[in-house]
Amino acid sequence: MKTAAIICEYNPFHSGHKFHIDETKRKTGADAIIAVMSGNFVQRGDVAVFKKETRAKIALLNGADLVLELPARYSSASAEIFARSAASIINSLGIVDYLSFGAECEDLTSLSALADFFVSESPEFSEALKKHSANGLSFPAARAKSAEDLLGKDAKNLLSTPNNLLGIEYLKALSSLGSNIIPVVIPRTGAQHDSTLTTETTASATYIRSLISSGSLESAKPYIPTSAFEMLKEERVHSLKNIEKAILCCLINTPAERLRQIADVTEGLENRIKAAAASSNSLEELLDKVKTKRYTHSRLRRIMLASLLGITDEQRQSPVSYIKILDHNEKGRKLIAAAKKTAVLPIVRNTSQVNKLEGSDIKSMWEQERTFDSIYNLC
Repeated sequence: MKTAAIICEYNPFHSGHKFHIDETKRKTGADAIIAVMSGNFVQRGDVAVFKKETRAKIALLNGADLVLELPARYSSASAEIFARSAASIINSLGIVDYLSFGAECEDLTSLSALADFFVSESPEFSEALKKHSANGLSFPAARAKSAEDLLGKDAKNLLSTPNNLLGIEYLKALSSLGSNIIPVVIPRTGAQHDSTLTTETTASATYIRSLISSGSLESAKPYIPTSAFEMLKEERVHSLKNIEKAILCCLINTPAERLRQIADVTEGLENRIKAAAASSNSLEELLDKVKTKRYTHSRLRRIMLASLLGITDEQRQSPVSYIKILDHNEKGRKLIAAAKKTAVLPIVRNTSQVNKLEGSDIKSMWEQERTFDSIYNLC
């Protein structure tokens, strides 16, 4: 059975995601689709608007056959860690032929050249990155400027859009893993990432989330497949705003030396965060006070979330230790049976299965995820 994988969040699932799945099948001839999906916490440093179980069922209704969970310590991380961890799950299965991703640029050769450039990281690039970072640029901006210095303006242009960036990280991950999985690019169509512009049937996930969060799910109906919309009508919407006072309390109460261990906290940022938390009445107010040219809003949101959940940099850098099944159909059941013969990581679905496994790292990650799920329910 020819199999393609998609790394996703489906936060929420919309017509663009349906197009991606359908195009992946058409372009690769895949018989089955495996989705590696963020659980209840997502890469922009936020909670998913709908719980992972619902999002997984919707994915199955719209073309996926097996949905696997990307644990929160990775799903709420930087693009590099997010991509590397998800790609490692896909590669470890031993049954995937293609990795399909959407990008603004459909030229795989250009994207792959940049990925190889970053993997090799020449001394000249390292020096340029250090120089631009010292001038106060954020890491993404410093990296793009360094690439422009050494490769020209086209490189910077490729790095200026979010899906190209993620695509390059997926290609880097496959290269670093020495994977035989074939990358496939599906050109993005319709609304761009974070755009508030819409067409008759397409809108960005950011715009759709804004409609849902404001209590206007009905307004999002044109952009969501009917099967998804019918399920979402019955679901509760989740938001960090519902626990933002708890996040502020957590930051105020956490010693600076412990904050320093949280992923992405560097260069004394812990003191800046604590001072802002003590004088802020909301999470957005705190983010505005801490934000600088070097620290982007998304990076700061990931830090705040990691602080709430207690995710350390050491945990983020640790390898994935198991493969968690969220949901599947009959074809997905066959994929699981095949993967159990080839996978290099244990494939699990519940605590009783985990308890039969050897390895404290597996059990500690599993228990940590269950704690995260309880926190998510408060949102």
